[in-house]
Amino acid sequence: MKEVSVTVFGTNAPAPAASCCSPSCCGPAKTMQEEGESLRDHLVKNFGQKIQYTYVDVQSNEMKNYPEITAIMDRVNLPLIILNGQPRFHGGISNEMISEAVSELAKE
Repeated sequence: MKEVSVTVFGTNAPAPAASCCSPSCCGPAKTMQEEGESLRDHLVKNFGQKIQYTYVDVQSNEMKNYPEITAIMDRVNLPLIILNGQPRFHGGISNEMISEAVSELAKE
C-alpha cells in the first residue's frame, strides 16, 4: 500500500453540520480542526501509518507555504481536503467518502 498525504485546510470555526436538526439535538459543534482530527484517527485506524496527515489553519502564517491553495480559496468552502496534493473535497468532512478516495490512491 502506498502512502497517502491528507491535508485539511480549515479554521477554528465550527464545522458545517451535515445532517443536524438543531444544536440542541447534536450537542456542541466541533471545530474544523476537531473534525479533521477525527478524520485522521479514522484514517490511521483503517490505513495505519501510511497516512500522512496535516491540518492547516487558513488564518495562520502557515498558509504562505501553500500559494496554490491560497489561489483557490475564493472558490471553495472550508474545510478543504487535499489528497496527495490535489483538492478533492470541500465544504465538509465525510470519513466514508474520504476513506474511499484514500483507498483508491493507496492502490495506485
